[in-house]
Amino acid sequence: MRIAVCDDEKYFVDNIIERIQAYGVEDVLPNKFDGYTDPCQLLNHFKMFDYDLVYLDIKMNDKCGVDVAKEIKRIKSNCIVIFVSSYDEYIHESYRVEAFQFLKKPVEEELFNLELKRAITKYKRLNKSFVFTTTIGNKLVKANNIIFLEASYGNYKLYTTNETYFGTCKSIADTKQELLDSHFYQLNRSIIINFKHVYTFTNEDITMSNKEILHITKKKRKDFKEKYFDYIDNEE
Repeated sequence: MRIAVCDDEKYFVDNIIERIQAYGVEDVLPNKFDGYTDPCQLLNHFKMFDYDLVYLDIKMNDKCGVDVAKEIKRIKSNCIVIFVSSYDEYIHESYRVEAFQFLKKPVEEELFNLELKRAITKYKRLNKSFVFTTTIGNKLVKANNIIFLEASYGNYKLYTTNETYFGTCKSIADTKQELLDSHFYQLNRSIIINFKHVYTFTNEDITMSNKEILHITKKKRKDFKEKYFDYIDNEE
């Protein structure tokens, strides 16, 4: 897991990195921890190192951490951002950049470890992948790139953010259950959707991120809404 810490006071940078190392994330590969006291340097290096988690101070010399977070999210929208600051009046601003958490200095160790654990769990979920046996060979597809899976007459069609794959249902029997154990939902006998790619929905239809419109049966409407809102509530 590639982690960056940015604070204009080196003491806090070193302290957070020490806490991360003490907690232990060695099993979450690739593994990289970098500290910055200059937010401009962090932004310059961000594209190169592709950080997964960034700890940010709010006020750093003449640079606002919220603005830094906006730029980070522009480069990598699923980067997990945790603000660590003494200025709790910025909490509401942090929501506007979809910060994962806002920790008030000094951060108690138990809380720090709890939020790091949550961030690691989210990282693993974002990077979970599935193997599909397709007509062109085995394909490793990230869970978050799957829009929905459609099965009929013994064959399946997998819609992803990159392309569409085809194969036999028999070859993915176990994979279907793995999807349902993750953030996917059985819309009907034929279709499993990824909650992440639900664009809009009405009582009768769901529009997915690829603009495909899927019908919701009357029997499924209440269950879909409950499960979808549970997913939204737990997304952080």
